Amino acid sequence: MKENKKIIGSIVIIIILGVFSLIGYEISKPAKVSKDDDIFIEKCDKNDKKKNSTNIEVYINGEVNKPGVYKLRDDSRLQELINKAGGYTKNANVLKLNLAKKLKDEDYIFVENKDDKKKNNNSNNNISNSSQNLKEKIDVNSGSKEELKSIPGIGEVTAQKIIDYREEKGNFSKIEDLKKIDRIGEKTLEKIKDKAEVR
Repeated sequence: MKENKKIIGSIVIIIILGVFSLIGYEISKPAKVSKDDDIFIEKCDKNDKKKNSTNIEVYINGEVNKPGVYKLRDDSRLQELINKAGGYTKNANVLKLNLAKKLKDEDYIFVENKDDKKKNNNSNNNISNSSQNLKEKIDVNSGSKEELKSIPGIGEVTAQKIIDYREEKGNFSKIEDLKKIDRIGEKTLEKIKDKAEVR
C-alpha cells in the first residue's frame, strides 16, 4: 500500500509539474501581430513623419520662368527651388548662383540678368577706387563661393571651408565666429571685416 501511495504521489507531482510547464510556455509565447496591425503601424509611422516634417515658404524672382512664392521642405537647396520655378531663363546670370545653398523660411532669391552684369561692368569702369570701397558688404551666411572669394583674405579653399561650416553647423551669429574656420586668424579677420558682415 505504501509503495502504491508513493507511486500515485509521484504521478500527481509529475502531472502538476507538467501543467505548470505548459502554462509557463503559453504565457511566454510572443503575441502574434496580424497583417492589419502591421498596416496600422505603418500608417501611424507615415502620419507621424508628415506631422514632424516642416515646410518653408521662399520667394524667387528675376530670371526664372515662373517667379513667385514656393512651399518647400525645411533645409531644401536652391536647386530644388529653381526646378519648382520652371528653371532659369537663358538670360540668367548662373555664375552667381550657389545651387547647393540651404534655404530658410522667408528667404528672397533674386536671379540676376547676365546683361545687367555687363552694364554694371561698363559703368564700374567709370567709378573711382574710393567709390568702389563703398560697395555693399558680403553676407558670410548667404554669399556664394565666388562672392566669398571676392573678400580680401579669403581664397578658394577658405571660401569652401566657410560654406562647409554653414551647412554642417548652421549660420554664423557674429563676424568673429569666422575665427572658428581654419586659416582665419585675428589679422585675416581684420581684413575681412571691411568687406564682410553677418546678417
